[in-house]
Formats: sequence, structure tokens, C-alpha cells
Amino acid sequence: MRNSKVLLLVSLLTGALFAQLSAHTRSSSITFDEGPHIAAGYAYLRTGDLRLQPVHIHPPLANVLAAAPLLLQPDLPDPRRIDGWEIASLSAVTDAVVWQYPHPARLALATRLPIIGMTLLLAAVVGRWAADLWGPRGGLLALALLALDPNIVAHGSLVTTDMAVTLWGTAALFLAARALRRPRRGYAVGAGVALGLALASKVSALSLIPALLALALLAPVPLRQRLAATLGGLALAALTLWAVYGFEVRSVPGIPFPLPAATHLEIYRSLQSHYRLGHPAFLLGQNRDHGWWYYFPVAFALKTPLPTVLLALAALVGKPSPHKSPNGQTFVSFVPFVVLRRWAPLTVFPLVYLASASFSTVNIGYRHLLPVLPFLYILAGRVVRNTEYGVRIPYSVLRIPLLLWLALGTLGVAPNYLAFFNELAGGPAGGYRYLVDSNLDWGQNLWQLRDWMRQNGVERVYYAHYSPARPEVYGVPVDFLPPDWRAVPFTPLDPAPGVYAIGATVLQGVYTPDVNTYAWFRARPPLARLGYALFLYRVKPRPAPRWAALCTDAATALSPDALRAGLGRPDLRAVYVDCSQTWVSLTPGPPGVLALPPETDPPPGAALDVPARRPNGRPLYTLYRLETAPAPEHPLTVALDGPLEFVGYSVFRNPYSVVRSPYSVVRSPTPDAGVELWTFWRVKERPTRLLSLMGHLLGPDGAPVAAADGMGFPPEFWEPGDLIVQRHRFSVPADIPLGEYTFATGAYWLDTMERWRVEGEPTRDQIMLTTDD
Repeated sequence: MRNSKVLLLVSLLTGALFAQLSAHTRSSSITFDEGPHIAAGYAYLRTGDLRLQPVHIHPPLANVLAAAPLLLQPDLPDPRRIDGWEIASLSAVTDAVVWQYPHPARLALATRLPIIGMTLLLAAVVGRWAADLWGPRGGLLALALLALDPNIVAHGSLVTTDMAVTLWGTAALFLAARALRRPRRGYAVGAGVALGLALASKVSALSLIPALLALALLAPVPLRQRLAATLGGLALAALTLWAVYGFEVRSVPGIPFPLPAATHLEIYRSLQSHYRLGHPAFLLGQNRDHGWWYYFPVAFALKTPLPTVLLALAALVGKPSPHKSPNGQTFVSFVPFVVLRRWAPLTVFPLVYLASASFSTVNIGYRHLLPVLPFLYILAGRVVRNTEYGVRIPYSVLRIPLLLWLALGTLGVAPNYLAFFNELAGGPAGGYRYLVDSNLDWGQNLWQLRDWMRQNGVERVYYAHYSPARPEVYGVPVDFLPPDWRAVPFTPLDPAPGVYAIGATVLQGVYTPDVNTYAWFRARPPLARLGYALFLYRVKPRPAPRWAALCTDAATALSPDALRAGLGRPDLRAVYVDCSQTWVSLTPGPPGVLALPPETDPPPGAALDVPARRPNGRPLYTLYRLETAPAPEHPLTVALDGPLEFVGYSVFRNPYSVVRSPYSVVRSPTPDAGVELWTFWRVKERPTRLLSLMGHLLGPDGAPVAAADGMGFPPEFWEPGDLIVQRHRFSVPADIPLGEYTFATGAYWLDTMERWRVEGEPTRDQIMLTTDD
């Protein structure tokens, strides 16, 4: 391929990458992590004081580079004059420097430009490395995969440490790879400096050290020279790291002598404490604080563009690569060192890094996989050489369709690059079901929220997000909701009318007081979704519930006091009911709510309101709302000489298929047929004795065939006017003869087994449910 054509394509690809990075910079509000990164870097540059870094749990290099343009901003406050500086309050400094700044677009652009520069430099390193291995076509393919990857575009234009450690780590391994093929002092020096810059960017860069040491063992030079280069490179890395800390020397608690770069040790200690405490995370419908070993494999599978994965897999197909012998002859070698020197730089670090990531208790996001992505792109570049190694698939058959697929997918999600999910997750629209936080929802949608509110005439919204940003500086008036410390009173089980903007992260119960804080909203489709990450709901006014019944099996998960607090009704009447056999509708009448345990069918007419789940994703309880009282299919009023009045009945065949025939007998029942009789009773007064309600199935001769007596509503909760629905379940015997069968009901005292009499009929102690009635 001619050099002019290569340069043109490189220019087009890097231009496309820059255009996407710029678009994302302009469209995204300052995200959750960017605030502390900017504040810590600015504070160090402005004061020379590192006190915020151990609190921030990050080395300062990426922060400093991003914040450098802010030194030209005269309207930013001096960190030393901010309340909280003396106690190293990172949140206070961040709020004063970043969140309160009245020109967030200007601040975002200034601080993101250095990160964009690092992303473009990473593209150059990846393209050059792939070209070294596979030729100009391989370099172009690797560059195209990087430039069109929405994950690179998203995180390559945000102020975090991820792109910095990816750049410097990739550069260190690239220079080490060159040293393996052509040992030169300059490569070793460059690798050492790049390693130091990576360590000064993110603590996870420690994974580079064992990878680089493994590569040093493969260097085609004498042992003494290898040792000298290795030790020299490590010394240069340490010196570079120390320089970033301003050649700091001081003591730290627990160590009796001064240390160089002591702040770096404190950062490492803070990070270890963070790992021990864990970090809230969400994966596949589950919430945990200490992560999953399979978090990153799942994240990789759902967020890596599938065309890139397919090209990388295709690159593994074929014979071993040809090599040059000392006399210049080309041959295919299976000698371990020859093969390892080419492949080790591409495989050792990703394997070490991924292995260490699987043990991490802090599962924040796919962005922690960014350091391994360059090696995926470089590996995929080998596809251009596969036809040379015995694979009969033309390069263009793989290249053109897959690159087109990749480009269309990236354009389709633009400018919401952070929300990208591949087809396995159902695209960006389905991603919130699997991963949240920086994978999808990082507080980047405030500009979009402002525009939506203006277009739809919405003056104010309830805002639920974990970011401490101040939406008002974006022109977004809000009332904050949990978990924000500025939250207004909020009733999660019966939200007040209004428009709600809820981030996908808190929607899934991450960082919230409880995983079910926004379960009410999870049960409803949103009015709109901004950037796939911010869910909008319009809650309409509705009558407040007047009573609540808690099933006894659900009572351990939801207490009456918790239910009252969640509904915002401290005076709410709440009772316990055995919902396996009894439904109720209490005075003063509907609407009411039922709290049911998992896998319990609600009564007919009950509307799903709040499906609560456990942190492991399994159902916890479900709230249903009853807008009207249950009514019997066959109304029938019978007065008894007890505290209840019979008001009707219904007959059901499971599951709750109403028998609407004009008669109430069971004709020719089949073996094991499930039949339920529901009897309806109105409370006249609260009894002082325990009782039971009869449910009998009588044969053609009037003899009982099956009985299902019971009472699931404790009398101590009764109030006059309450409606009790007793469910009598009958299992029809297999050997029952054909004929007409009748239901009978009634009531009796449990202490004496005395049946209640029908008023006016002293000899009648049961109610026959036939058409005659």
C-alpha cells in the first residue's frame, strides 16, 4: 500500500476519532468521577499540596494534566480558602471548584482536551504497533477498530484516570516489544519512563510490572544485559513516579523513617481499605458490595463491539507467523522463544490484568477493561495476514462487512457513547438490565434533561441520581431525591405527583438507601429515556391508600411501620392476614394495598404496584393496589347469630376462572380438579373468641365429601364494616361418583365447635349455596 494512501486513511480515521471525541465532550455534562479528578488536580497545581490525593485514592498525573488549563481560569477559587481544605475534604473542594462553577461547558471543554490528546496519542501507538507486526493494512485495521469503538470515544473524552493508564501502559509494552525484536537502550529507557507515567496515573498499573518482567526474560541478549536493562527501567519508572509527586519525601503513619513519594503509599493504603469495604455494584439484576468474579467477563461480553471480537477471533485462525532467519530466509517456526517474542507482548499483560481483575471486590465498570482493549485491536490487525498463513478467506470478506457493522453501531448510539451495549444486551436500550454506573449512567445527561424540559414545558422535576452535581448550573430546576443529601421528603411506595428524572443506577438500587427505593418506578414504563440512561416518568395524582393488609409470609420483609413510612401515611390502618386463605377489604374502604409474598397470586382486580426484590435479585414481596372492594359473583345476604354477616359467594376453578353458570353446583367433577369456594363476610363487631368459617362440599346424598374450613384474618384486627373473603380450596377425590354436588358454608366457635345459627331459624346452622338460595 502506497505511503500517501496510508497517510490519507490515517488522517481520515484520526479525524473521525477527534470529531467523535469533540461531540461527546460538548454533549455530556460533567460526570460523577470527573468532579473529584478535576478538583484534586487543580488543587495540586494551584497549591503544590497533595493532601487530597489519599482521599481521592488516585495518583495525580491524569488529574494534573486535565486540570492544567484551569490555571488560565481567573474566576476559580483558591482551594486553600475553601471551607474543608484544612481537613482535606475532597467533596467540599469539588463542590466549590467544579459543581458550583457557573460555566460547566467551559470547564468541561478545558479539562477534557488533555484527555482527548492522550486518546489520539493512544491511537497512534496502537496503529504503529499493529503496523510493525502486520504491515500497513494491519495498522490501519487496528486504528479503525479503536477510532470506531464507542467505549474509547466515551472514556477518551472524560476526565478520568482510565485513558491515561491505558496510554502509558500500552506505550510501555510497545517499547518493550520493540526491544525484544531490536534490543536498544532507547527502548528500555522509554519503557521505564512510560511505566512510571502509568504508575503515576492509576494504581492498577502495578499489573504492568510482572508483564514487563516476563518480557525481559525473553529478550535476546545476555543475562547481565537483561538484568541491567530491567533494573534500569524500574529505576527510571520509580524516578518518574517520584517526579510526579514533586520529589516528595516525608514520613507516613506506621513507618518510622521518611519515604520518597509517601503520598503514593498512602493512596495504596486507602485503596486497600476501599477494597475491604467494597463498593456498591449491579450485575444481571443483582446488587452486591464486594463484586462477582465474573463481573468483567460479563461486562466484556456485553459492551465490547461484536465486530471487534469477531475480527480478533478470526486473527487467531491460521498457521504460525513466518519469521526471518539470521541469513534472511523466511520460515515458519514452532520454536518457543521465537513465537513468544512476538506474542508475549500482546498476551502476557492482558492475561495478568484480567486475572487480577477477577479478584477485585470493586466492580465499577467496563472502563477498568480499557487497558486491555489496545491489544484486542492489535491482535485483530493480524486478519490482514491470514491469507498468507493458509486461510482461504479473503481479507475483504471480513474487513468490509464487520467494519461497516462497527461504524453503524457507533453512529447509532452517538452522541450517547457511554451507553453503548452490543447486540447481546439488546443494544443500548437493554443495557440497564445488566450493568449500570459508569457503564451507562454517570450523570452525563443534564444538558439533555434541560433541552427536554424546555421542549415539553416542564418547569421542575424530581431528580434522583448519585452524582453530587448541581443541575441548576445547567439550567435544570430540580427537587433532589435519595440518595442525594439534599433530598426532599420522598415516599417510595406512593410517589407524589410530578415529573421524575431517575438515573438508571439508582433505579436499579445502587447507592440508594435500599435496593427497592425506586421499585415503584421499575414496575412502570418510562415516559422517555434521555441518552438511554436517564428515565423520565410522569406520576399522576391518585387517591392515597386508606388501609393495608400484610400477608404473614411477607411481614418479615415489610413491617407495618416500614409500609406506613413508604406510603407516607403514619396513621394508615395496617393488619396482618394469612393470604394463603383469606383476602380482606377494610374500612374505611378502598383504595387499599396488599403486601404479598413471592409467587402468591393476587385477588382478581388487584393491580401490580411495587415488585420488591432482594439484593440477590430474587423476589422479596409485591405490593398490589385494590381500587374497589372484591364483590361476590353470587350476592346473598344471610344474618347469623355471631359477629359476621354472610353477604355472598363465588366459585372458581383454578386459577381464578369464575364459574358463571346460573347454578352453583359442581357437575361430574374430574379427578384432582381444583375448585375454590370464596365466601364473603361483613364484620358487625369484633369478637372475643376465635372462630372458623366453614367450607364443605356435599355429595348428592347431602353427606360431606370434602371440607376446607379456616380463618386467616385474626379477630384482634377486625373493625365493623370490614369485608372478609375466605378462600375454601377443595381437592376432589379421585373416586368420587358422578352426580350433583353442593357447597355449604357457615361459622363456628373454635373453643366449643358450636355452629352459629341463622337468625330467625334456630335449627339452621349452615348456608346451602344452591340456586334455591
